[in-house]
Amino acid sequence: MIQAIVIDDELRPRRLLIDLLNENCPEINVVADANSADQAFNLIETYKPDLIFLDVAMPKASGFDLLKRKPNDLQFEVIFVTGFNDYAIQAIGFCAIGYVTKPIKEEALVQAVNNARKRIEEKRDYKRNLQLLHNLNNQGSDDNIIGIPTQEGLELIAVRDIIRCESDRKHTTVFIDRQDALVSSYNIGKFRTFLEDYQFFSVHKSHLINLRHVKRYHREGLAYMSDEVAIPVSKVRRKEFLEQINRF
Repeated sequence: MIQAIVIDDELRPRRLLIDLLNENCPEINVVADANSADQAFNLIETYKPDLIFLDVAMPKASGFDLLKRKPNDLQFEVIFVTGFNDYAIQAIGFCAIGYVTKPIKEEALVQAVNNARKRIEEKRDYKRNLQLLHNLNNQGSDDNIIGIPTQEGLELIAVRDIIRCESDRKHTTVFIDRQDALVSSYNIGKFRTFLEDYQFFSVHKSHLINLRHVKRYHREGLAYMSDEVAIPVSKVRRKEFLEQINRF
């Protein structure tokens, strides 16, 4: 999924654009919308979107003013939304940046989104290559990021943010700090093989936990994690688990 933010000072155009995206562009997940450049700046800092839909003409600060505030951190794609057909649109077009004019036509919106999606995928491919090299050069570092395949695609998650993995037959549910859980097509054995180098411990055939997220252990064989879930530690693994915890 492509995480997006819609920015327009008027409520009705924002809602109309979100509705058009829901109807025509299912790959777009609008995580937030903003009515000003200031509000948008904070939302971009919070959500780190892949794509923003940016109104050009807004009071106090324009869409271009927003971009000027982040000159070294424009990691997202932009689709400009404007009611004008002037020099700004010509400049946008010559820079091969997407735009749609108001009133928005479905065909133009879909085309702009498709072009942005291709650019986002190219960036992701490049980032994955860099991340692979980083992981190989820093084996065991919790700064490393892994790709978790899901039904929607590939989610890139920092190892340190993974709290635990729970087996569900052929699938694995991955519980992540401050984020919704992911259901992966990988079985828990694949996660175990890779993550045991990162201070993860298999406390049970169905549970793989991040030792950094263990908050307390009860003698009846329960490890309480940072998400306040109690995970059973099998009897045959308790001694080794306690040794690992003490060493850690």
